[in-house]
Amino acid sequence: MFTAARVRLLVVTCAALFMAMLDNLVLGVALPSIQKSFGATITDLQWFMNAYTLAFSVLLIPFSVLGERFGRKKMFLAGVVLFTLGSALSGWSDTSIQLILSRALQGVGGAAIVPLSLTLVHSAFPEKMRAAALGIWSGISGLGLSIGPLVGGLIVEGAPWQLIFWINVPIGALALLFGALWLKEEKGVRKPIDPFGILLLAAGLFGIVFGLEKGNSEGWGSALVVGSLAGGMLLLIAFYLWERKRETPFVRFALFRSVKYSAYIFTGFWMNAGIFGAIFLLTLFLQQGQGYSALEAGVRTMAWTGCTMIAAPLAGFAVSKFGNRAVLLLGLLFQGAALVGFAVLIARFGVDFPFGYQAPFMMLAGAGMGLSFTPLTHGIMSSVPENDSGEASGISNATRELGGVFDIAIGGLIFESGSAIRTPADFGDHIIPALLSSAIMITLALISVVLFARFSAKKRSAQEAIPPKTAKQIG
Repeated sequence: MFTAARVRLLVVTCAALFMAMLDNLVLGVALPSIQKSFGATITDLQWFMNAYTLAFSVLLIPFSVLGERFGRKKMFLAGVVLFTLGSALSGWSDTSIQLILSRALQGVGGAAIVPLSLTLVHSAFPEKMRAAALGIWSGISGLGLSIGPLVGGLIVEGAPWQLIFWINVPIGALALLFGALWLKEEKGVRKPIDPFGILLLAAGLFGIVFGLEKGNSEGWGSALVVGSLAGGMLLLIAFYLWERKRETPFVRFALFRSVKYSAYIFTGFWMNAGIFGAIFLLTLFLQQGQGYSALEAGVRTMAWTGCTMIAAPLAGFAVSKFGNRAVLLLGLLFQGAALVGFAVLIARFGVDFPFGYQAPFMMLAGAGMGLSFTPLTHGIMSSVPENDSGEASGISNATRELGGVFDIAIGGLIFESGSAIRTPADFGDHIIPALLSSAIMITLALISVVLFARFSAKKRSAQEAIPPKTAKQIG
């Protein structure tokens, strides 16, 4: 049952999680105000966003593994301290370089908070209660990501942009205080530290993420982007070869021998690749295509985020009754149908139609996200031994983050291709193929789940076809 100690753990971990996920997208609507305040260049604006994303995605796996060695509580609280400090320094910043460095520090803290909060929740609840607990965790994670533009819009409309960062400080301080009091220290497998392996992994992920982030602005054929992507891939290959030689590898690639684990990892990548670029473009569509202000657009996206927040905890209970795959398939179908529905709606009416026409698709997409997050997280964590939960958490979050970056890059490339965007109608014409490409990525996530289900069914049938040994055979 949800004892007082477990409820307190959920409160602390989910408060810090919400804070970290919120800052992925909250800054977007404030960029014009910051540009005016600092006299920032377009490159500066890109780095205000990318500094957080790069630090966050690159360090997810290292922090999750370090938490297993040095203590999950210790590393989680260290992440809260770094994130809160980064938020305060961001609010104090009065130059572009100060804000970029402070955002990077936020990303470092977030990289510890997200995977270790998941590991702490997973280990605190017994098997029969994990799906419900992870449903709450998933709902808070999805809500933090999705509600970012609304929070940013609310602040920018009526307060200085610095408040976007200052609101994190009291949340972080309370999470630190009560985390120190309420959380119990726990450790996983104490692996030896591998500085060279960590460097190879971090540098490889940095190259991949940096190349995807810069592809549209610098050109996909540019030396910077090609070199970054190629260098990142080579470094990750070198990391794999290095780890294979180690008696106690930093990342156990043997985890991927589990078809169940691999299927959920690939599903998570393609799901995030399908939905988060679409969220980004549809938020812009409300503003640049339909003429809503940042606040008005943020309020309307509540049709999406509200359903995510409601569906994720409910999915936890549904998983307990119907299983991971059934709930995950339903959630992915909802998301894919919503994206295709958006594209058909814009193709039929252009950009001039009431919000009531698109609200059902937003609600369907939000419910689909909520229904997908929980079984995906529960499926990954339940497919590995208990001692490997921290490592699995880091890999899961890193691959999903890469999926989101991939979709924003590819969706942006498709969106910007063709003729110039001069009018709201042009915006509508360009967003249709981008939404359909996101729907294709959701389809790839569906295929991953279906193929896993068929493989599992064949494996069970083969095992059942083997006759049991008789006593004579055994003897």
